[in-house]
Amino acid sequence: MQDAAIRVTELEQARPWKSLMRHTVVVWLIIVCWLASGASVQAQADGAGKLTVAIHVSSDGNRCYNPGVVAAIRHFTRRYEDLINLSGGIHGRELRTLVLDDFESADQTVSNVREALQDPTSIGMLGIPSSTRGRVVFDKLGSDIKGKAIPFITEMSLDEIFVDHPNVFTMASSVRNELEVVRQMIANGGLQRPVFVGLDNDLYSMALEEGVAAGSPALVGRIRVPVRDYQLPDTVSRETAMQIAALQPDLIVMSIHSGPTATLMGDLKSLGIDAPVLILLGRIASVTRNLDPPGYGGSISQIAREGVPNVYSERLRTRIWRSPSERWVFEDEKNGEAPGWQIGKCIESNVKDPRTIYDPANTRAVGRGTQYRDMLALIVETAKSAPKQASVSELRTEISERLRRFTEGRNVLKGLWKDWSFTQSRTAAGDTLLLTKEHGDDTIVLSPVQYQRINGRLQRTMTLYTSVDLIRLSHIDTNDQSFDAEFYLTMKSADNRLTINDIDFTNAFRAPTGNGKLLSFREIHSGDARSNFPEGVRLYKVSGRFMFEPELSRYPFDKQRFSVSFQPRSTSRPFLIQPPEAARQNRDVYVDGWRLIESYVGADQDIIPTIGQTLAERRIVPFYKFNATWVAERLAFDYYTRVIIPLGFILLVTYFSVFLPHTRFDSTMGIQVTALLSAIALYLALPKVDTDQATLSDTIFMFTYAAVSLMIGLSILKENLIGRTASVSATLVAVSQRVVFPIVVISVLALTLADEPNLLNHLADSFTAS
Repeated sequence: MQDAAIRVTELEQARPWKSLMRHTVVVWLIIVCWLASGASVQAQADGAGKLTVAIHVSSDGNRCYNPGVVAAIRHFTRRYEDLINLSGGIHGRELRTLVLDDFESADQTVSNVREALQDPTSIGMLGIPSSTRGRVVFDKLGSDIKGKAIPFITEMSLDEIFVDHPNVFTMASSVRNELEVVRQMIANGGLQRPVFVGLDNDLYSMALEEGVAAGSPALVGRIRVPVRDYQLPDTVSRETAMQIAALQPDLIVMSIHSGPTATLMGDLKSLGIDAPVLILLGRIASVTRNLDPPGYGGSISQIAREGVPNVYSERLRTRIWRSPSERWVFEDEKNGEAPGWQIGKCIESNVKDPRTIYDPANTRAVGRGTQYRDMLALIVETAKSAPKQASVSELRTEISERLRRFTEGRNVLKGLWKDWSFTQSRTAAGDTLLLTKEHGDDTIVLSPVQYQRINGRLQRTMTLYTSVDLIRLSHIDTNDQSFDAEFYLTMKSADNRLTINDIDFTNAFRAPTGNGKLLSFREIHSGDARSNFPEGVRLYKVSGRFMFEPELSRYPFDKQRFSVSFQPRSTSRPFLIQPPEAARQNRDVYVDGWRLIESYVGADQDIIPTIGQTLAERRIVPFYKFNATWVAERLAFDYYTRVIIPLGFILLVTYFSVFLPHTRFDSTMGIQVTALLSAIALYLALPKVDTDQATLSDTIFMFTYAAVSLMIGLSILKENLIGRTASVSATLVAVSQRVVFPIVVISVLALTLADEPNLLNHLADSFTAS
């Protein structure tokens, strides 16, 4: 060891500059690490290294299940947090989301908000879906919320709670806006004896009661019932039902949650009461599912807080289409540690089958999760527009000021779920829609008449009940990005006023000569009573050429979406679309060379910029657009016969050539080179798809070229090694050609087609269709 040490010392003395450089590097590394650690400690001390947004969620108070809604909120906000941090954060500062669950406890909500207020890195808060718990929070911490000036986007509908807090907003619509629509519906319905049934300890329910009572006609009864843990005692339900029956109502307004509403409606039915029911707190689907005995004698209506039935967010569907590998399903997960399971308080869910992406419950969870993600994006984007060196306090002020500029008609955030802006009272801008389920009908649809807020006033809007029943898709041209469609268009509206002339098919293909759209239609039924067709229903047969945006990365095993997009032709005659359930649409469809997988109706908004009253004023106007979409999978029989099978033989012949004796080296090389040229010629002979991205077909050909070229190289190497001292190497090359090569080829092809789980079915369908 001493000798080794002496030799190193002598070597360093012989090359002193290298020793000096080594020691200098070590010293500088120590200095840099010391400075970095000091900066990190200082950043942690003053919060300059990170910025926090607190997210308030509410799992069930009994904790029996971990709701899928909460899981979705956690997932989508965390994904957005990761995305922002990977892109550099907010002016170089890390974004951190802090999820705080109150388990429906007002005291815990107060504690969670206090924790977020005390965080020196906090630049925003999201959540609190209960106005009752929100009232407790603002009663106890209102001065701190206002003094800290942390931007707070709640989910409360009672904007009166935060009217004096300029830094507080809500992603929910205002109760005042909802009540204005409800009062308009009651007044226009000619009703005279409405009765209101609400909760005895819920601010939101009480606000709804006062709002309905302020309208005309006056309420003939106002009843408050005790609901605890979402249950109404049977004795209270029967007594309440008898009270309602004595009042002889022509409308019963319910604001007591879905489960208690079902209990009360069951008792009303037993008393022979069949007055229409309007649900302001709850959902028709949950109520009808829990009715015992099933059914109710009157119509049931509700506010459409979760969108239009059978209509999907086209924006979200597009995102799912482009990112199918992301997480989109959120189950309610059983919490086995909840005490309620031991004492029998927890109840097993009736839902046994796993959720799919478009189950109503999962759609609701995804919707809430993406809404919170959009609100987080709104805070982050406004923070990014602040000066780079702004302090946390300055960021809070800047974010609140910019959020107040996101007023309807002025600014809008194009979110993952929808477009977001606020009213002057800092509530979410949007229409309050009404749903209806008629007696004897098991479907829930938009009410025939809606009330949209236009220029600050309610305007009567029609619902267009429509069905687009496809007859055939043909002449699908991915290079031209167009297809031919023929379909029946069924239309029904109040007073039979809307016709096909009120519809603009926005993606209809235009003639090259500029003579309008390549579209034609023929009226089959005008809605009159003089035929076998239903009265009031218009029927058209439409043919035309339409545009689409092909996604060709998986060509020729690709799936494409073919849409017929339409919207009101004029803003003076707006309408909303209500399609039937997908299961009730025509499935007997011919698609030339394709297999139909699914169909749906989607909705989105166009944001149209325009000038205001003066040229200096800029306005934006939202305009609904809809689309009937069919998803189809290409039947690639021709590709199998013209490409896959020939390439398989080329690779097989290449593999067999290695078994020729080394004395036939010229023959081996001739076969392999011919195989490579044949693959290249086959590729050049194929019709090309016009795309800038590499397709799966390109990947298959490139791999074939590489495999055959590798085999040629190995053959040359083996020939040069045979007869020399490196006979072991020649043997290894031979093993590579005869054993490793087929294993690698089969493995790579399997991995390449791994994203095609239905490949065998696809192949069978292709040969069957042929």
